Amino acid sequence: MNLPFPLGFPAPTAFYLTLYILTFALHQAFMHYVLAGSLYVAWTTSFPGRDSVSRNDQPIAATLRDWLPFLLSAAITAGVAPLLFIQIVYQKQFYTANLLLWWRWMLVVPILIIAFYLLYLLKSKIMAHWPHIARSLVAISTAACFVFVGFCWTANHLLSVSEARWPEVYVTGQLPFTPFEVLARMGIWISDSFATLAAILAWQLYRRQSDRSADIVGPATRNLAVMALGGLGLLTLAGLTYILTAADKTRDSLFDSGTLPYLIISVVGVAMQVAGWFQQWRFGRLTGLWSTVVSTGSVLTLLAMSFAREAIRAGVLDMPQLFQRHADAAKVGGFTVFLIFTVLVSAAIAWCFVTVHRGLKVQPPVA
Repeated sequence: MNLPFPLGFPAPTAFYLTLYILTFALHQAFMHYVLAGSLYVAWTTSFPGRDSVSRNDQPIAATLRDWLPFLLSAAITAGVAPLLFIQIVYQKQFYTANLLLWWRWMLVVPILIIAFYLLYLLKSKIMAHWPHIARSLVAISTAACFVFVGFCWTANHLLSVSEARWPEVYVTGQLPFTPFEVLARMGIWISDSFATLAAILAWQLYRRQSDRSADIVGPATRNLAVMALGGLGLLTLAGLTYILTAADKTRDSLFDSGTLPYLIISVVGVAMQVAGWFQQWRFGRLTGLWSTVVSTGSVLTLLAMSFAREAIRAGVLDMPQLFQRHADAAKVGGFTVFLIFTVLVSAAIAWCFVTVHRGLKVQPPVA
């Protein structure tokens, strides 16, 4: 493929793939916040430290507890569109993987419901009166729920590109890949989730840092920088591990001329984030300029990785056999209705963000 993925495919296939990837990236940004945020809250709750203000009461953890329930709602809402598009693009592969995962896939929705209520419990005042062990168990359980959901989606993806092994999975009920294969893929997305989380938190705290003293702003900025730089470092390590251990066909797809531009863009995005966080660490506070650089780099990385992910999947699958289904789907009406509701839902999510932000502004600053 000489053109950047997915432009080398027929128009209907390229159209649905592009919409799927763009909507998936939006969903993923919200989900990164929830996944990395819940892991961070689990850490600060379990290990509050011995400072005068515990990690669990510092601005980052306090902001996360306030926003996590809403961001989970946003992630689920934003996940509807890519869920619909993936059923058009990879119908057979997606549904077969669901069926083969069986009880694991059936647990995804109940686990998300449990996690949703646990997030509200984490931010409730009653939690402050519970023993440390009980608070830690709630926080760890919440994070474990989201890690499990991430595992299920990773397993679904791996199964979708392993058609030759479907009969074996059907007979034995055992997943056909090693823990290392799963961890290598999950390591990429979990590590990047901390960089995405830091980029979003930077804006949340930037808007409120004028009300804070320097002894609070400085540590919060440094903690965000450590979170982001650590995540980007692990992302680089996990990415290199994935490339070195990938099958030949996967590696060929990764370095195909249609995929290579996205690898370059992702590297540029990582470099922008690294530069932005080093500058803010040096200044000891969050700035609008370097937060913008970080956010731009984060968006570039997220989009490029999402396009590369699907380019690899398309390189492994027999895509020509899917073209006719995509062409048939393009003949079905309803796209105008989709666009209208896309605008309405996007406006509703934006209104919720503004409403919550205004509500937080009238509250006293978090100590």
